[in-house]
Amino acid sequence: MYLYWGTSPRRPLHRRRTGRDGVELQQAASGERHSLLLLSNGEVHSCGNNSQGQLGRRGVQSEEQPKPIRALETLRVDLVSCGKEHSLAVCYKGRVFAWGAGSEGQLGVGEFKEINLIPRKIKTLTGIKIIQVSCGHYHSLALSEDGQLFSWGSNSHGQLGLGKKLPSQASPQRVRSLDGIPLTQVAAGGAHSFALSLSGASFGWGNNNAGQLALQKNNVPVLQSSKPRSIGALKNLGVIYISCGYEHTAVLTQTGKVFTFGGNSYGQLGRSPTAEKEGPQLMEGIDGLVSQIDCGSYHTLAYVYTTGKVVSFGRGPSCKSSPTHLEALTENAGFTCLISADDLVDFQVKHIFAGTHANFVTTYQDTSSTDVSRKILPEISQINQSLMDKWIAAATGSTERQVTKSEIMKIFSSPACLTASFLKKRDLVETISIDVDLQKARDTFEKLTKTEWISFMITTCLRDSLLRALPCRSSHREALSVFLLLPECPVMHDSSNWKSLVVPFAEAVCKMSDRSSRVLKQCWASLQESSLNKLVQMLKTAIISQFSRWTEHSQSYCNLKALLEVMKEIHKVNTANCQLPENTFNINEASNFVNTYTHTRLFFRANNLIRAENPSPIVLSDFPFIFTLLSKILLLQVESRLKMLDLKQKEYLDWEQVILQYNISPTLTLRVRRSHLVEDALRQLSQTEDTDLCKVLVTEFIKEIRSQGHGVISEFFYSIFEEMTKTEYGMFMYPEDGSYMWFPVSPKFEKNRYFLFGILCGLSLNNSNVANLPFPLALFKKLLEQKPSLQDLKELSPLLGKNLQEVLNNEADDIGEELDIYFSIHWDKKDVALIPNGISVPVDQTNKKEYVSACIDYIFNTSVKAVYEEFQRGFYKVCDKEILFKLFHPEELMTAVVGSTDYDWKQFEENSRYTPGYHKSHPTILMFWKAFHKLTLEEKKKFLFFLSGNDRLHVRGKQKTGILFRCPETFSETDYPRALTCYNILDLPKYSTMEKVEEALQVAINSNRGFVSVTVTEQQ
Repeated sequence: MYLYWGTSPRRPLHRRRTGRDGVELQQAASGERHSLLLLSNGEVHSCGNNSQGQLGRRGVQSEEQPKPIRALETLRVDLVSCGKEHSLAVCYKGRVFAWGAGSEGQLGVGEFKEINLIPRKIKTLTGIKIIQVSCGHYHSLALSEDGQLFSWGSNSHGQLGLGKKLPSQASPQRVRSLDGIPLTQVAAGGAHSFALSLSGASFGWGNNNAGQLALQKNNVPVLQSSKPRSIGALKNLGVIYISCGYEHTAVLTQTGKVFTFGGNSYGQLGRSPTAEKEGPQLMEGIDGLVSQIDCGSYHTLAYVYTTGKVVSFGRGPSCKSSPTHLEALTENAGFTCLISADDLVDFQVKHIFAGTHANFVTTYQDTSSTDVSRKILPEISQINQSLMDKWIAAATGSTERQVTKSEIMKIFSSPACLTASFLKKRDLVETISIDVDLQKARDTFEKLTKTEWISFMITTCLRDSLLRALPCRSSHREALSVFLLLPECPVMHDSSNWKSLVVPFAEAVCKMSDRSSRVLKQCWASLQESSLNKLVQMLKTAIISQFSRWTEHSQSYCNLKALLEVMKEIHKVNTANCQLPENTFNINEASNFVNTYTHTRLFFRANNLIRAENPSPIVLSDFPFIFTLLSKILLLQVESRLKMLDLKQKEYLDWEQVILQYNISPTLTLRVRRSHLVEDALRQLSQTEDTDLCKVLVTEFIKEIRSQGHGVISEFFYSIFEEMTKTEYGMFMYPEDGSYMWFPVSPKFEKNRYFLFGILCGLSLNNSNVANLPFPLALFKKLLEQKPSLQDLKELSPLLGKNLQEVLNNEADDIGEELDIYFSIHWDKKDVALIPNGISVPVDQTNKKEYVSACIDYIFNTSVKAVYEEFQRGFYKVCDKEILFKLFHPEELMTAVVGSTDYDWKQFEENSRYTPGYHKSHPTILMFWKAFHKLTLEEKKKFLFFLSGNDRLHVRGKQKTGILFRCPETFSETDYPRALTCYNILDLPKYSTMEKVEEALQVAINSNRGFVSVTVTEQQ
């Protein structure tokens, strides 16, 4: 049974009708002067005025009684909707038919025909299954099964949501600004529109002259919006349904409350027309909870399920006579009860429908049911457990398999459907930072991709459709959730899919607007560690794949650029939130790529290629996070060589000569006497051209065997730094016994010596050497223009640092009297005022922080400004400052310069190798290691120096440092071991006793300087 309220020209109507032969009213829709009735058997009946053909029948001006629309008899219709004078129907296959007034294009049939008497199929939507339609006065909306939103008709107030002022549209147009958002409902009003997402977000657009969008900017109502806007005023209400009138809107919440806003000239908002409140307001006075609402043009219906009442407010059809406008303002501002609990004996309300001058209420006969009657709208496609089980079980060649393929294609081709499948249920009191359940997505994807044909289907859909439809211009978090879901899918991690799946993903991220990018980064920042790691690993797999398939084709640059740019943004997010360890971003394969990169840079420079016509080589130093520390040092060296070539080009303008010079690895040679090491080295460096400092360094000790290997360089730097950093040499000061060193307040040497010392430090780094330079971390912070802190002062001078910390910790009011501290400091054997007359200014609670900061600034900056700046100038003569800033953190730069003393002698043994004649279990080798492990730490370090020319570990570190044992045939037990320091080779005679081995080790330890006695008979 259904009930109907209408207003005829002569009298109001209030009727009860009963279905025939089991056919009931399923849905009703009303325009200004006509109505459509959809029956449960799929038939559509119409009644009312037919002046514009809105009844879908020829030869009829009007019809009081509902009659079937013959043109639709062969179809099973699922949905109907009415505009002011036009009608829409959707059949079960999702095809849309339109008829009635079409002068504004509201029929969507491709023309602006004024009257259309017979339903016509909207051909533009062929192949797209429509699941919802809603008619405004002169425009229409449609939602497809795959989550697309279409609009057509009048665009006088931007109600089509197309983003700019466009004329009326006679064919359906995609509302692209809502792409990717899983919509659950669309609603059209007079000249405004709404869409509701599955998460409860409301989007409105079109006319806002009466506040029907609840849209404001700076507390001033916006007259209209031509693109969908998220309605902030509805954000936290938990909206589950929206209905639009001519100039007003009503929303229903999860908790059964109704909020209304917009035009209220007839009291349609449920409050006095003279009320001055704006924006969504709770409808007070409803005695109970509401489960359904529907808006007519100037009235609103609500079903209060807890009391069984259907109430109406505003100017609409009722049991009463039609009032005048003035009467409406006074009489209908309150509620009219259309149905009370006593009116429906043995029946319950099923659905309510409101039109301009008509209301319909359908009922069902089941008084025992406790279910709450709600309007159940068709939803966009989503994955659920039963669907997933059906997919996996579908047999090859079966009808189910074909249906399954279609379902998979629909969902995995649509960002909105994929997001809808994993959207979290939103709790009103909970703020959700991520809209989708990524763990559920991960489990689902893993289960599905274990079935080979499904995995292939998913890969194909992502490649051919979804990745091309990514909503990279959307600023709505819900739409961008698909960017969080994709990395959870195993096919995105398959190395064979890097180019077809991951590169388009990265390119879409790079195309994002600034606003969209900010929203996505906020989502990344909220990810759990496991999900962020999935994203990083996906990109790393793709980057490694591109490295391994590198060509000089421009596409290689574009692919790698996109992947690295996205990784860079993720790294920034991670740096701010510390979710993943820094080395998670390291790519070991990047080291191997540096050589290719170098030659490519040379190629582009040599041929003077123009950036606009050819992609310039990627500047790898822009992406330091992918490099291990060893790789960063290598890249620094590469950039130094390229810098030298740039300078040579400017000097000679002869690239052929420059490239030739590069190919023969030009060197800078320092020939020094061991007895006059410092003087010889500094003299030669002071005469060296700047461009030569970037060359490969070769050092020779005069009157000793010449070697091109690294061992000589290591010993050179070890010896010269050992001499220049001694306390008695006087170049640096040591605040405490055994402390780090720092620049002196009153230097003993001229500033130029610090400049040359800086050059030496730069050369050491640039030539892969590590040296015992006992500088604190503060030096490396300053080199990278970062401010030293109290923690750095504690490292340099533990005693002073501790005292200053105690000053900060002291909360006593009389701190000045208690500690007797003034704004002065004793440093480097001098008392210095930190501020004018500081020796007389006591430190108290109000200035203690300034005092500590002044101490730190004096020690690290002002007291050493002149000599430090000379040191820094020298250091950056060799090392490219810009590259260092890009590549290194202070801790990394410190490790690169001074190396490590984190020895693992067992690992040292494991790393060692043996040439024929020796093996791991050889008696001499067993005795050697037994004797070696008995040595003290200092003795082991001396042996390491004997072996390699350095007692510190390079960043290659303990994982690679070891001995290559050789057994020369000419050696006897009377010979002592010899080292080829350039290659960590140890020529070890085959000793037969432990005593001989121990004696040999002591000889090696005590003769670890110089190259006179070394004879190289073979080289490994």
